[in-house]
Amino acid sequence: MNSDDQRPDPDALLKTVDELEKRRHEGRLRIFLGMSAGVGKTYAMLRAAHQRVKEGVDVTVGVVETHGREETLALVEGLPHIHRKKIHYRGADLEELDIDAVIKRKPELVIVDELAHTNAPGSRHEKRYQDVLELLEAGIDVYTAFNVQHLESRKDAVEAITGIQIRETVPDSILEKATLVELVDIAPSELLKRLKEGKVYLGDKAERAAQNFFKEDKLTALREIALRMTAERVDQDLQKLVSVRAAGSPWQTNERLLVAISHSPYSEKLIRATRRLAYNLEAPWIALHVDTGLVLNDKDQAQLVKNLNLSRELKAEVITTTEVDVPSAVRRVCRLKNVTQVVVGRPTRRWFRDLLENGNLLEGLIQESLDVDVHVIRQEGTSLKRPSLFEELAYYSSKSGPAKYWYTLLAIISVSVFGTMVENFIGYRAVGFIFLLAVIILGTFGSIGAVILAATLSTFTWNYFFIPPKFTFAITNTEDFLMCVAFFVVALITGFLTNRLKYHEKLMREREERTNILYEILQDISGATEKSEFLSKVTQRVGQMLDADCGVLLKSATGVLEFDEEKSYFTELSVKDAAVAQWCFDNNKPAGWSTETLSQSEALFLPLRGPSEIVGVFVFKPKRQLRKLDIEKENLLLSIVRQLSVSVQRHFLSRRLQEAQRLKDSEKLHQTLLNSISHEMRTPLTAIFGAASALEQLKDFDQVKTVASGLHAAADRLNRVIENLLDMSRLNSGVLSLKLEWHDVNDLFSVVVKKLEKPLSAHKLKVQFLENVVLLKIDFRLMEHALANIILNAALYTPAGTLINVGLKKLADEFVITIEDNGPGIPESSLTKVFDKFYRVPGSPTGGTGLGLSIVKSIVELHNGSIEVENNHPNGAKFQITLPLGDQPIYPEGTES
Repeated sequence: MNSDDQRPDPDALLKTVDELEKRRHEGRLRIFLGMSAGVGKTYAMLRAAHQRVKEGVDVTVGVVETHGREETLALVEGLPHIHRKKIHYRGADLEELDIDAVIKRKPELVIVDELAHTNAPGSRHEKRYQDVLELLEAGIDVYTAFNVQHLESRKDAVEAITGIQIRETVPDSILEKATLVELVDIAPSELLKRLKEGKVYLGDKAERAAQNFFKEDKLTALREIALRMTAERVDQDLQKLVSVRAAGSPWQTNERLLVAISHSPYSEKLIRATRRLAYNLEAPWIALHVDTGLVLNDKDQAQLVKNLNLSRELKAEVITTTEVDVPSAVRRVCRLKNVTQVVVGRPTRRWFRDLLENGNLLEGLIQESLDVDVHVIRQEGTSLKRPSLFEELAYYSSKSGPAKYWYTLLAIISVSVFGTMVENFIGYRAVGFIFLLAVIILGTFGSIGAVILAATLSTFTWNYFFIPPKFTFAITNTEDFLMCVAFFVVALITGFLTNRLKYHEKLMREREERTNILYEILQDISGATEKSEFLSKVTQRVGQMLDADCGVLLKSATGVLEFDEEKSYFTELSVKDAAVAQWCFDNNKPAGWSTETLSQSEALFLPLRGPSEIVGVFVFKPKRQLRKLDIEKENLLLSIVRQLSVSVQRHFLSRRLQEAQRLKDSEKLHQTLLNSISHEMRTPLTAIFGAASALEQLKDFDQVKTVASGLHAAADRLNRVIENLLDMSRLNSGVLSLKLEWHDVNDLFSVVVKKLEKPLSAHKLKVQFLENVVLLKIDFRLMEHALANIILNAALYTPAGTLINVGLKKLADEFVITIEDNGPGIPESSLTKVFDKFYRVPGSPTGGTGLGLSIVKSIVELHNGSIEVENNHPNGAKFQITLPLGDQPIYPEGTES
């Protein structure tokens, strides 16, 4: 076996290293999977957790649903818990996993049961599996459990079997995250026995389950699905391990077939035969095409594409690889993919081609110690007829363009002329070496057909014009005859080997170029923050590389293909091409140029298939009139489209997540605003209605005055609420413009004190007025409103009779205002939140919308100032407003004190 076949696949090694590096910073997920409720998933999960505790691991329980089962309850009692988070919803208190508490506690392992559970409204995430993903990102290992019916890809099959609608699912990608999937299995008869004993459900629920879901035939079908899914996961893990295995024969743990296909029309029969074998064995199969560097004409190229498309339609995994030695490529793929059976066609004996290509595929497979079964499919008709030497030469000639043969003919003529000129000096035998050198050089630049022509022409030309007797093909000297034959053989072999070396060099160069292109495209994608950035870069790069106009049509938010030029990434699209693009999007299949669907179109349309949905269409419009792309370029284009699809869907999902979060925040904000405003408006309105009713009955003037004062206070409170709402609306909209003028600080606070006389009648307000005039360039109304808000806020959170002290201080280029109270202060956890909209400190007295301090901060910052808050010791809070002082204007005479 070739040494190259024994070394691990470097791409697989790099992929494995990248996955390990990525998972090194994440927690590990272990899934306990069952066919239905009652098989013992939670019990097995808790026993595994106890084992980890014995190993010294820090384990805690996040969520475990015992369903009243005594055995499960006994296991839960021995483990530490994190209390669940209570969420009030529709008059009920619901308990959910407290993610923040788990992350703050940061255990090594946390138990989270019922992965498919839908969280209560108001939770951080909609689904519990999203909670688990966040815990994994935080570096915490997770044990979790769910039933097979909750897996998204198995949902339809389970609904068809059970007749029950599955409402809660988890995506299949969660299995890819898992480092271990453990099947908890039990015989259906044993599970039914457990149900009768009340170990699964209790009371009426157990009876309903026995009448509907818990039937032996249904449970057996679910068990098969669970077993198959687990087997698929194990097979995937094995494939990853085998791909980095250095050497050895395939492990026949599961049947996997491979068929080698080419541009031959008889490959269609091989493909169908392999599909039948795979179907009977219920095994996956691979269609392998090896590009040996042979240049195909249009007819053969079309046939090859047809064969590859047929393989895809029949659900094969299509692999194309580039290598000179076909048997070596087949052996390598068999080892990497753990293939157990290979299907090949019965070869026809071709003496000349077999000599040049080191035998046929079948001989190459059976001569090496390939530990797989080889199926030979017979071929009918002219394919069994052995071709003549001239037919084989014609085969190679048909694979090369005519220009190469003309160049070969001119080269041999030139060498002949040169040999005639130097023959008298070096002799006719030395001229033969010149012809040999010419064949080697032609092998470097020409094709195999051109090499054969050069070797043949050189032999006959040297014999006819240079070997005595000249101008005849007869050779009288035995030594010259043997030398002529040896020359032909050596010229043919050296030319062929030189051509093969040239192809190897070309192959390495193309691989390097392809790798560089994919790397640059990945860089474009990863370096862009918006999809518009990398889409334009990638389409431009692909267009330059493949000499085409490229673009992307994306799916809109409503799920339809977007043709608007401002929102798409392809401008020149006719009505007919737009219809082809729509067909491609609707049917999730390639269409247009070089396909068998709507091939009259001048552009190729490829669906952008993301992991879970189609996100758009890639448009490829060649600038030159070509029949088809060659296989290498087509594979490169498909690889780019696949990577582009994943990236676009990732951006789509990110956008949807942001929109969902925005909607959630907006809904929460709306509810908070509604609750706050309804309470704030109801209180003064109640006072107003009560005062109005009292006025109708009162006759004493003093009593009327008292009631009117209360009426005025209630109206003031209602007015402040409305002013705050209007100011916040203007600030958020960005339409609020400042009317900046110079105002005296003492005048400003005099107005504020006057305004707050009645609202602060129960408190003591002390303002340390300045002795000298200090002017600030401010919007008087807004600043007065901000200062009134912050002083009223201090009064709201302090007991009656408490002193509120306002200090004024002029610095070099700043003016500082401090508001201090002697209340209980602000909790440390709330100091950074008090300026948020609608935020109210826990335990605050009723009243207030949570907008006051947010408005103050916005107004101060509009004046290029800042506001800070801290707690005074031993009690009270201190707010400090800093405003720019600016260059003081020149005072008129007699105004400065």
